[in-house]
Amino acid sequence: MLMEIVGIIIVLMALRTLVSQGRTERLLYLNAMSFGISALIALYIQTPFGAIIAITFFVTSTISSNAIAYSIGKVKNEIILDN
Repeated sequence: MLMEIVGIIIVLMALRTLVSQGRTERLLYLNAMSFGISALIALYIQTPFGAIIAITFFVTSTISSNAIAYSIGKVKNEIILDN
């Protein structure tokens, strides 16, 4: 039952990602999707190796989300000069 609930949340976040207008909103929903996917991995593979895979996916998706957010923040702070 728990896997189905997490799956529904992931599908809802995917739909909100498609509908959202802003880049930062999309990043938020993609981040929530990646957390849900790592939870599904941990729930589906109920072994210590499954936990290692889920932790690895969680950490790498968090690092990539932080890198994207940092890049978006840097781009917003740039001053564009039109010649």
